[in-house]
Amino acid sequence: MLKREMYLSRIRGFYDSDLVKILVGIRRCGKSVILEQIVDEIKKEKLMITILYMLILNMWNLKI
Repeated sequence: MLKREMYLSRIRGFYDSDLVKILVGIRRCGKSVILEQIVDEIKKEKLMITILYMLILNMWNLKI
């Protein structure tokens, strides 16, 4: 898995904020990979944490 450091460095400042984080982009651009990397980083820092993330795949009833 390619570490997307440029994107992660821009997002890290928001890890501890109460804002909802949403990653958007075209299909297959790496949103899920970035999200998994964020979750891994947060879990390494904070051992007792619950993280909920949702992947919405078929939002507009697209035939995939």
